[in-house]
Amino acid sequence: MKTASKTLMGVIAAVVVAAVLLLLGLPYYLGIKAEESLREQQALLSKTSFLEIERYDYQRGWFSATETRVVRFKPEFLASVQKQLPDNIRTILREPITLNSTVNHGLFADGLTPVRARVHTEFVFTPEVEKILMRFFGQQKPVTLTNTIHLSGSGRMDLAIPAFEYEELSGIKMNWQGLTSRTDYTAGFGEYDTETDNPGLTLVLADKGEAAYSGLTVKTHTRDGAHGLSLGSSELKLKTFSLHWKEGFEYDVKLNELVNLVTDLQVGAFINPTGSVPPSKIELSDLSFATEMNEEGEWVNSRGRFGFDKLHYGDTVYGPLEIDVAAEHLHAPSLLALKNKLTELSTQSLDEDALQSAIIQAARTEGLGLFTNDPIIKLQAFRFQMPEGLVDVSGRIGTQGLVEEDLQQLNRLLAKTEAEFNLSVPQKLLEEMAVQQARNIFTIDESAGGEEALADIGNTIRLMVASTIRTMQQDGYLTVDNGQIQTLLSIRDNSLSLNGKVFNAMPEDDFDPWEEEAASAGAASAAP
Repeated sequence: MKTASKTLMGVIAAVVVAAVLLLLGLPYYLGIKAEESLREQQALLSKTSFLEIERYDYQRGWFSATETRVVRFKPEFLASVQKQLPDNIRTILREPITLNSTVNHGLFADGLTPVRARVHTEFVFTPEVEKILMRFFGQQKPVTLTNTIHLSGSGRMDLAIPAFEYEELSGIKMNWQGLTSRTDYTAGFGEYDTETDNPGLTLVLADKGEAAYSGLTVKTHTRDGAHGLSLGSSELKLKTFSLHWKEGFEYDVKLNELVNLVTDLQVGAFINPTGSVPPSKIELSDLSFATEMNEEGEWVNSRGRFGFDKLHYGDTVYGPLEIDVAAEHLHAPSLLALKNKLTELSTQSLDEDALQSAIIQAARTEGLGLFTNDPIIKLQAFRFQMPEGLVDVSGRIGTQGLVEEDLQQLNRLLAKTEAEFNLSVPQKLLEEMAVQQARNIFTIDESAGGEEALADIGNTIRLMVASTIRTMQQDGYLTVDNGQIQTLLSIRDNSLSLNGKVFNAMPEDDFDPWEEEAASAGAASAAP
């Protein structure tokens, strides 16, 4: 009996010792695994095109660890538009940011659910930036970030920017309603989902006007592709946007910089609008934008959808708008090479003309495989309700057997191009477009009749357009039904047809589409 009791006591003692060793050793082991996860995330962060890591340090203890990271926006980040930003924003973009993280590792670091670690990150700004942020956030922390790492190495990040109200004696007011963002990621960050929500922002610019938006949500799913491309989907929704201004203003919108900020690509380098807008208002409702990208072997298929319900520009109402475009059979290695080249160009201090030339050269070299591997572009829907009527277009365009030499002559390019589009356009819209083009060409002073002369020119242009449409209808190129012009446009065998009838001869052989595009882009950027 005594022997049995001693044996039982020995077993209990062994179990207790094992439990103690497990409880003491498990946090240390989980600390090792947590460090592995955080260093993986650090490696990913260091690869971004807009941030540079000035210092990184990780100190691991038995039950907790500290991670210190000093980051700074690269000088090239939005370099061409930083001069147009307010001094406060430029200061924030210029100064380093220190991220101090406390890593608590252990099974119950996040409560009852077992985890590797729970990470709390504090953002520390320089005194100059801290002074600016306190004007808006007061004693609130401008950013809070937590990272829960699960036992498997997957996890969840939660980021929040608090709401605030700001007002100056000059009459400038800002009501920021806060932002929350959640990212769920797999081990190694090979796949992750994000969901961001911002209830809205209202900005009052004293007596000059105001801008506001509400209901901004962004959802994304990202995964690594076999060829190094980021695949997945994204969806952005905006409930309302409004802009009211009481004075005319000049605008110069660097859309290429905004596109580059989101995508790492300079795909918007040719769409930088400039001009002036008279006193008016813009109100937009139910804006949505969605993208998809998938791989099939060495080919990439992508799709983009964009639309809104109503757009009020002054007293004119547009919408709804629906655009659905797909690009299929894109050569994945060429797409990656072009992406990497354009990302490299985005970090160089090139003026606009030099950047446009470099992009065209990159398309000719790194991106050549996108043109020579039979890509297909599908306009699955373009429906836009305008005051003049409904614009409705759908169709597709693709190439077969294209080689590099074909890109130097448009006739050879078109000989291997097939396209077919169904078009339905209001006649009134074509007339108004022609009138506006004429107004840009003719300058009428007061002595020459002013507005009356412009009205006469407009009426003449409308009659000319109507006459041309009647002639084309009689020749069988199009049909007209209740003011709506309809036709089937097709390109095949180096010829252009409307409603199955060849329209005219193609351009001459000595036309270089690359040089023409570069010249057009250069002319657009040089225009006042």
